[in-house]
Amino acid sequence: MITEQAVEHVEFTCGHCWHRWTADYDVQHYRDEDGADWEAFSHHGVPSASPYSTAGAPACPQCHRHWVGHLTGRHLLPLPTDATRPSTAHPGA
Repeated sequence: MITEQAVEHVEFTCGHCWHRWTADYDVQHYRDEDGADWEAFSHHGVPSASPYSTAGAPACPQCHRHWVGHLTGRHLLPLPTDATRPSTAHPGA
């Protein structure tokens, strides 16, 4: 179940050439059936690893080295209502 949706504004500063850039990431926070919380990120609609981790650190546009970002802004989005959520009922049920 989705518990929160947001757009996060992430800033990056290259530790090699000191170039600075920003990017917006969509993030959805989930709680699974076992009660565990996790999150999913996407950038321009493409699923991605967290920009706050080394696995999701993008390449610097100038020197192409990878750097972890930090959050500079966050905009919460409304959660879908039951009427707008996709139906999980099976056809013919």
